[in-house]
Amino acid sequence: MKKQILFCAVLFVFAACSGGKQIFENGFDVGNPIMAGSFAYDNTNDMYTLTGGGYDMWWERDEFYFVWKEVTGDFKLSARVAFEGNGVHELRKMGLIIRESLDEDARHVNVSLHGNALVALQYRLEKGGGSNEIRSANLTRQFPIFHEETQQELEERQNTVVEKPEMPNHLIMERVGNKIIMKTGAGEYSDHADATLEIDLPQKCYVGLFMCSHTVDVLETGYFWDVRLETKR
Repeated sequence: MKKQILFCAVLFVFAACSGGKQIFENGFDVGNPIMAGSFAYDNTNDMYTLTGGGYDMWWERDEFYFVWKEVTGDFKLSARVAFEGNGVHELRKMGLIIRESLDEDARHVNVSLHGNALVALQYRLEKGGGSNEIRSANLTRQFPIFHEETQQELEERQNTVVEKPEMPNHLIMERVGNKIIMKTGAGEYSDHADATLEIDLPQKCYVGLFMCSHTVDVLETGYFWDVRLETKR
């Protein structure tokens, strides 16, 4: 009985990569956006600076800058995050992502923080299929459901004064089998799931950080620090 308990304990021990050690060394422009992205790692501050373009990560294909490594099986990826400046488009986004491949139309799930503070678990269930999202249960205000606005709707939205929501600055993505879990926080990490999704992804996937400007001829920058990746031994 003692041997069985010891075996289970070892099986579920996680190996953590963190603090002052670069986890992600590969950078790639998924979808070949017009504006090429880049990244830098600051060992002293344990910070990744990502600069990326791209029309969006939505519909049937994606354009964004991706810093990644291949990860097999369950993992937990967490980071503190912040945008640089006010940005051009309110839906620029940065965050954490898992993809089955580097193809522009690959199946994937991402934890996206947008420039307007919208946080969502966004995903594509089938290669080349459409995109969808589950919005965070911890949003500090309601956001409109995206659709093609009429001119009147656009003018009404632009003329409406909305209190700026608190910007989340901690993101967590966990994989447990075929389940992807999103957790977010503003000021501290959360132990409570904002959203979960079941998706059949390969055991070995591309996991990492991303930046997307949501404007084809613009580059936006985001900062990721205290990045931690925990994987099963």
